[in-house]
Amino acid sequence: MIKRITAISKSWLSLIKASTFVQSHLCTTIDSYNQNDAHLLLLSAVSYSKENISSEHHWLHWDSPEFGEYSKLSNPLSFSTPESDLCVFGTCNGPVCLEIYNRCSRYSSPAVIWNPCIRKVVKLPSPPSCFTSAEYRNYRKHESHGFGYDSHSNDYKVLRVVSLSDDHSDLSRFTTVVQVYSLARGSWRSLSASAVPVDLQGGGSERPDFVNDCLHMLEVRLDVYYDYQHQEHRKRGGDSFIAYFNLTTEVFGEIMIPEALRRYGCSISRYGESLALIKDKLYNPDDPANCGCDIWVMKEYGVAESWTFLYNIAMVQVTVYGFKRCGEVVLEEMDSANQRRMVSLDPKSKQIKVFGTENCNYYFMDSFVDSLVLLDHPEATSYQ
Repeated sequence: MIKRITAISKSWLSLIKASTFVQSHLCTTIDSYNQNDAHLLLLSAVSYSKENISSEHHWLHWDSPEFGEYSKLSNPLSFSTPESDLCVFGTCNGPVCLEIYNRCSRYSSPAVIWNPCIRKVVKLPSPPSCFTSAEYRNYRKHESHGFGYDSHSNDYKVLRVVSLSDDHSDLSRFTTVVQVYSLARGSWRSLSASAVPVDLQGGGSERPDFVNDCLHMLEVRLDVYYDYQHQEHRKRGGDSFIAYFNLTTEVFGEIMIPEALRRYGCSISRYGESLALIKDKLYNPDDPANCGCDIWVMKEYGVAESWTFLYNIAMVQVTVYGFKRCGEVVLEEMDSANQRRMVSLDPKSKQIKVFGTENCNYYFMDSFVDSLVLLDHPEATSYQ
């Protein structure tokens, strides 16, 4: 539709590329979704050829009990190497952010912001180098990325957290760099060291979740203990907590989690306009009923006292990808024979809907909005 309008009239093109029109269109679309209960979900997966070349797949599904496929999206970039993948790590208001992930080095870097609705991309400049001196050569680097929207300045931002760590007790040796990319500025900036929490670590297995103008990460408080074998103090993981980064103020904060979950393996997910914690349970064939995971939800965002246990998902092993508006959970189930399948589970009725494309490894799901964001961006380029 956009291509037809722009081909007919230059004055119409000038109108729809105006920032005010792009923002007005976004607000109208969101209102329409809410009034008609017609929301969308973006799902992403990767598959591999015999030569170990990866192929990315992206679908839009209706966020409904039926969970029908709305459309399949074409890839914005032609990208194929034996070592690397181009992966989604966030979406907000239409734009989708992707990173290049090297499977050999396990190094990743934010690459592009993509709006599939208008088939435009903005390539991100390389982030500033860090930890390049010889003293860091033997340290392992951990990196994670988040993507969200600063509603105060109408700007889309990428958060990059890079950490180097060892287990010695000197906290100054646990080094973390935080960088923020602004789409409006078109550049990266690094936060001062004093603004970075000492417990913040990059490289977790999960992407930060965007809720209420903030990106949320599950972190572990560092404890110090005495190692009698080596006769020195060392660091180890302590209680878990949620660290958040406010994209408007660019300041970090904390949210406490239930005491019963602080020492257990948990993951975090967006749940509507709040957060959910998923407490994983290891499968024990002698106790098959006590497996799967427990779901906890913060009923009132930001209020630690409102954490509430909702239900248990009793499956051999599950990976939760997110929650639908109707309350169903989208997850990957693995049975005792290591057979995997993607399902949408109704936790009340226990009914499941199996979906997914064979030989595809799903890794991302989040809500999606059809928008014109990037249409007015001077660095945005079109693709076929």
